[in-house]
Amino acid sequence: MDPTLDYISRYLLEEEIDELNISAQKDEAAFQDIEKHFYEILGQKYPPTQNEQLVASSQLESDLSSSSCLTSESSNNDTLIQSLPAMEFHKGIEEGMKFLPTINILGTDFKENIVSRDPSEVKYENSVRFKFSEKDDFWMTCRSRSKKNSSSLDLDTFERRNSKISMIDSDEPIIDDEYDEVLLDQGDDHLREEIWSFRKTLQLEARTGVPKENQGNYHELYTLLVLCSQAVDIYDQQKAQEILNKIRMQSSPNGNGIQRLASVLADALEARLAGVGNEYFSRLVAKRVNIPDIYFLKTYHMFIRAVPFSRVYYCFSNRNILNVARNAKKLHVIDFAINFGFQWPSLIQALSKMEGGPPKLRITCVEFPEPGFRPAKRIEGVGRRLQEYARSFNVPFEYKGIASHLESIRIEELSINDDEVVIMNCIFRLRDVKDEILADDSPRDQVLKLIRQMKPQIFIQAESNRSYSSFFLTRFRQILSTYSVFYDLLDSTIPRGNKDRKLPENVYFVPNIINSVACEGSDLKEKPETLKHWQRKIIRAGFEQLPVNPDIVKECKNLVRDGYDNRYFIQDDDNWLLQGWKGRVLTGVTAWKPKLNDGC
Repeated sequence: MDPTLDYISRYLLEEEIDELNISAQKDEAAFQDIEKHFYEILGQKYPPTQNEQLVASSQLESDLSSSSCLTSESSNNDTLIQSLPAMEFHKGIEEGMKFLPTINILGTDFKENIVSRDPSEVKYENSVRFKFSEKDDFWMTCRSRSKKNSSSLDLDTFERRNSKISMIDSDEPIIDDEYDEVLLDQGDDHLREEIWSFRKTLQLEARTGVPKENQGNYHELYTLLVLCSQAVDIYDQQKAQEILNKIRMQSSPNGNGIQRLASVLADALEARLAGVGNEYFSRLVAKRVNIPDIYFLKTYHMFIRAVPFSRVYYCFSNRNILNVARNAKKLHVIDFAINFGFQWPSLIQALSKMEGGPPKLRITCVEFPEPGFRPAKRIEGVGRRLQEYARSFNVPFEYKGIASHLESIRIEELSINDDEVVIMNCIFRLRDVKDEILADDSPRDQVLKLIRQMKPQIFIQAESNRSYSSFFLTRFRQILSTYSVFYDLLDSTIPRGNKDRKLPENVYFVPNIINSVACEGSDLKEKPETLKHWQRKIIRAGFEQLPVNPDIVKECKNLVRDGYDNRYFIQDDDNWLLQGWKGRVLTGVTAWKPKLNDGC
């Protein structure tokens, strides 16, 4: 089994439900302790917990059923229930929520182009009040294992269900039969066979001249989307809504690639037209916070089975690391994008086989802090699993996780020692750091200076090959062009009927599209650049680009040829290892080192 898949399998097997529930209960207990402290300061009695309320309610029902004076007693008891401190507490929460920047108090009638602070003013028979669409149903399904249809739930209902601080509700099943099907051998084989079968079907259709259904109404939808963006840009509400109606009639979240993309872009354009783009994007992000890791693992598993990009990055990075670590006694990897740690099991295995024994491996990771009381919860869990994995291969291992934004990190926090070979690994993370053009020392420049201070033996960087303009119309065309390729890529490699087909779209694509189309200025989160731009910027920052090793290129090409669609391609050009689809370069990975005598 591939080391990455083997690691993920162990990851899932270690996710015991009792451990997760205990963790969630501890989080909630900590929150309750804080609440009690505030009530004591106010000289008030702490309201009963939900379980205590349920017990009281059950007792009350029992008393009512045994009473002969139902009418009078029910009236009294209703008064008693309404006077419970819990009711006052929740009322206070509701009052406080009014001051939060949410869109649930906006009644949005896109049909009539009305945005109202009073939802009652909006004619909802022709409107959207940001109820759950099918994409929203996806997140709701991830949040709860309930089989009930949640398409009628609005965001208010969702917030009430997610008002607890604990990351995962203790009464929700976390591990079930799907866990075993995700990334273990049987599920893996099934997905691989499904993708290979789909590929053969498409190849047969190409040879026999069967019309490509994937093309569908591409040109017409493309034209409508561009025209709609122009109307939205000048705030021509009537024209924009007319075009949006046409787009809705021809798009579908379950259709072919362009139809699915058009459905997402229509949502983004509507939100921008209504002036609620950032609120809508914030809701999407908020929904993802409480989703169990199992769904992100399923997403990753499907993505690497259909798309080779991640495995090629890992292969390129780890082979370069091994080349500079041949005689090292201590190896220190600083990872600015560890996520779930999927890259490092294959490196650990390779180090265990080194002649003379493996070096001591230190991994220091920096990841965005998570909301709540435990900002480092995920990266701490990654460290424990990597520790166990290293122990199983007898590789000396040390781990440190830092929950912080990259521009806030100081060199002292990384604890770099003089006797270590230092490796800097940064996969798709620099694009998330702001780069103000007019600033003399932008956050992105600060991060590059920090990397130079580390004096790494090698600095490995992977980035997408795209750039977004600050002008909306230009940016919209760039987004449409870029994601047309990505949706076509998935549509051509993953069967449309696969039950998990929407996972990669909703995790990797939808939030970025919504943010890039519906938001502006400082609310734009992603700042991608072309590979040529990155090359010029990092050279100016005092780095020297290293040539691509031909043996690594050959290994990566073999990996793609043996396991993926032949329309993916790998090539090396100008010291980049490039990856793409149908002739278009989508991503690149390269290696750097600080220039000598440059004062770093």
